[in-house]
Formats: sequence, C-alpha cells, structure tokens
Amino acid sequence: MPSRLRHLALVAALTAGIPNPAVPPVRIHQLLTGPAGFLELRNLSAAPVWLDGWTVLSCQGHTLAELARFPAGSAVGGGGSFVLAGLDFAGEADLLLPAVPGTGQLLRDEHQSRVDGVAVAPDSPCRENEAAQPCPGPLSRDALSTDTDNNRADFGCPSPPY
Repeated sequence: MPSRLRHLALVAALTAGIPNPAVPPVRIHQLLTGPAGFLELRNLSAAPVWLDGWTVLSCQGHTLAELARFPAGSAVGGGGSFVLAGLDFAGEADLLLPAVPGTGQLLRDEHQSRVDGVAVAPDSPCRENEAAQPCPGPLSRDALSTDTDNNRADFGCPSPPY
C-alpha cells in the first residue's frame, strides 16, 4: 500500500466515531410564534455552549429579519435549554423579546453560519428540506431532539400540556 494511502487509512481509523467539533450541539427544540410565543434551544452535549454573538433570525415569507442577538456571557448548559420568549409568555425565559414573529426561525452561530432552522412555510429560507406541518400549539422535536435536516420529519405537534 502506498505511503499516502496508509496515512489516509490511519487518519480515518483514528477519527472514526469522533463527533465533528465544527457542528454545534445546539438545536431548536420547540417553537411557538406570537406575543406569548417562545423558542427553546436545547444543548445535546454534556458541556456548556457559549452563545456570544449567535443570532436568531425570524422568517416571514422570503424575508429574514434579526430577532435576537445573544449578549456576551450567554450560554446553554450541558444537557440544558435556553428559552427566548415574547413578553406575554407565561413561563420562565432566559431572554425576553417583544414577540416571536414569523413562520419560522433560523439559528446562526458567532460566525453567522447556519446551525439550525425550522419553518411551516414551504418557501421559507428558515426551513430545512420540507416545511413542518403547522400546529395549533408549539412545534416540537422528539425527546432526543432528533435532527434529520427535514422539518416535516423532525417537528410535530405535542399533546397538551406543553
């Protein structure tokens, strides 16, 4: 086996099963739009993820608008959640906003690279593959926050209470 092929085989063997550190383990877990709406982010790793400079964009039709920029020192703890919520939200929130508008939301990291997105509109720039089915309540992932990069497969309508 030529030296280069042996080297590539060794690198492949040594890195097999190691998660890609460039992909943040934070996912959009739940979304409910409106003045009492909320966006729940979930950290799937055991380590905290710092959100300094991350942004959430709101999608309405083909339009993207910045909804929130995480302030310095913002983090979601290992295995934890971070909730952005409208002023009329009845639960506890980590970051209050006037409302959670739009037909979808897009999460970007500090480099403004796409981390996750969800939308119910088929033409939304926030969606991943097929749009999620609209719900009478929040859109939600399963308990493991499974992400197949297809909103229709990943998000459903949970039964109350939410």
